[in-house]
Amino acid sequence: MSYRVFTALDLSEQVIAAIQNYRKNLEQQLPPILRWVKTDQLHITLKFVGELQENHLQPILDEMGRTFSKVNQFPLQLRGTGVFPNLKGPRILWLGINPSNELLELVKMNESIFHAFGYIPEKRPFQAHITVGRFKDLHTRQDLEKFQLLFDVQKQNFQAQQVIDHLTFYQSILTRQGPIYKILSKVIFH
Repeated sequence: MSYRVFTALDLSEQVIAAIQNYRKNLEQQLPPILRWVKTDQLHITLKFVGELQENHLQPILDEMGRTFSKVNQFPLQLRGTGVFPNLKGPRILWLGINPSNELLELVKMNESIFHAFGYIPEKRPFQAHITVGRFKDLHTRQDLEKFQLLFDVQKQNFQAQQVIDHLTFYQSILTRQGPIYKILSKVIFH
């Protein structure tokens, strides 16, 4: 048996409220070209592991507890928006995060835990973001152009901040209605 897992930083109620306000503002101005991420699924992914072998689960949970319980809480600045892969053919709408030294160190520690158990480290550099929407496959050129114009005006308008005080290890269970995220472990920082 295996588990489809990822590690993430959860968002505060204030940040989620700011995201909801930003989303409402965009929804009022845009044609319906985005599928919005459900509020209870908003998070900052540190590492998507994929399939984790069952015999690795408890040892990894133990190592995460030992490692991350020593981490100090730290502030996180959220600023701006962007799209993956690019504005001409956007697939993902995201909110940006200032990559502080504390966040980058946390990502390195996280990668090293999984690497020690034989999981391949991410080759791409870490780009901190919150996925807030996915573009629908079927949209007109005019809809895309309207989004591009609005994006140029709105891309720096989102700002929020919070203190990061824990890391969460999630299982992602795929269903026809979309993924369900189940908490496997939560490590509180000090």
